Amino acid sequence: MKIDFNTNNLIAKNALDNAAKTNEKDFDKVLEAALKEKNDKKLYNTCVELESVFLAKVFETMRASIPRSDLISRGFAEETFESMLYDEYAKEISKSNSTGIAEILYNQLKIRS
Repeated sequence: MKIDFNTNNLIAKNALDNAAKTNEKDFDKVLEAALKEKNDKKLYNTCVELESVFLAKVFETMRASIPRSDLISRGFAEETFESMLYDEYAKEISKSNSTGIAEILYNQLKIRS
C-alpha cells in the first residue's frame, strides 16, 4: 500500500484550517466579552492574540513564496514542525510589541467601548 504524502498534507491543511476557524470563533467571543466587561487587560491581551494570528498568516504566505528544491524531499513532519515554529515566532513577536499592531487595535477598540 502506497501512502500519498500529498493527500496527507491536504488532510493536515484542512485540519489546521478548521482549527483556525474554531480559534476565530473563540477570538470573537473573547473580544466581545472584553468589550462588554470593559476589562482593559483582557482587551489588550486579545489584541496581542489577534496580532499573532495576523503575523502567523504573513509568515505562512512568506514561507509559501520560497521556491523549494526537489533535491531534498520535505515530509509531513517537517512541514508541521515548521508551521508550528513560525506560529511560535508570531506569538513571541506579538508579545514583544515590536510591530505595534496590537497597540493600534487596542486604542481603536477602547475608544469604541
